[in-house]
Amino acid sequence: MPHATPGSSRACAAHGVPGCTASPGRLTAHRPSPHGPTRDLCALDTDEEIVPASAHPWEKPLFVLCATVSLALTAVLLRLVWSFSGSVPWTALSLTAVPLACWSVRGMRYARECAESVRISPTQFPEAHRMVVSLATDMGLARPPEAYVRVGPVSTRTDAAAHGLRRYLVLPDALFDGNGRLHDPDALAFLIAHQVGHVAAGHTGYWRRLATVGADLVPGLGSALSRAAEYTADNHAHAHLPEGVHAVHLFAGGPNLYTRVNMGEMAARARTDRGCSLLLYHLLSRRPSNTRRMAALRDRTRRGRVFL
Repeated sequence: MPHATPGSSRACAAHGVPGCTASPGRLTAHRPSPHGPTRDLCALDTDEEIVPASAHPWEKPLFVLCATVSLALTAVLLRLVWSFSGSVPWTALSLTAVPLACWSVRGMRYARECAESVRISPTQFPEAHRMVVSLATDMGLARPPEAYVRVGPVSTRTDAAAHGLRRYLVLPDALFDGNGRLHDPDALAFLIAHQVGHVAAGHTGYWRRLATVGADLVPGLGSALSRAAEYTADNHAHAHLPEGVHAVHLFAGGPNLYTRVNMGEMAARARTDRGCSLLLYHLLSRRPSNTRRMAALRDRTRRGRVFL
């Protein structure tokens, strides 16, 4: 994936990020962070070695397996419909039902955000807007995804999705203070980079989702692909904003207590916690657990556990 260069620093300055200049080298963030020195949220230090963002090694094999299972289940479904109806129209209707349902669900999700959420723009949540534009440019996207702020139960979960040619991100209101400013710019930038990473890796595409939807009927299979995709998005975020890695504390401690979370202590539990119920939970969850995710981000020689 493409990474920031002096040219991207100039693009960053053009986007209007405060404190960002066109000169190469380390830049400082426009807002102090409680987690130590930071750098510009959209420009990398060109004097340092840049670690390429890579897909998790399990993602491609799992995608092929999920697509194969989905194709096999589709063939079985069509065979059953033909056996019971013996009618070409009914068989053709069954063949188009799943794609239409998938398209409709994605369309309604997008419509909900358009109708109910606040769209991030240069005049609404401008800091977050500059982050989305700059990170999308650094990751080589032709155009930045739309972004929305969703008001709801206290949560720090972000989301990336798509409908048609539109790609969009959803950020929870818990990441902003009462005046609409960022609680922690580095952490929010990392979360945005994670979601833009999903878009850059092709995780939000309609055909990808359609090709693997049948795997969700097999316990543990579709969720394994989802976990591998999460690790891949984390790789993208870490490659661009390693200083914001403490954002994963938000998932464990929430927006109020995350500064009290010890990442090393939680990461260590990924190796020590054992049990059949815990193993089953890991196998069925669509997201890596907080302990496993922190372990993968803390020790970059490890790729993140998908199974055992």
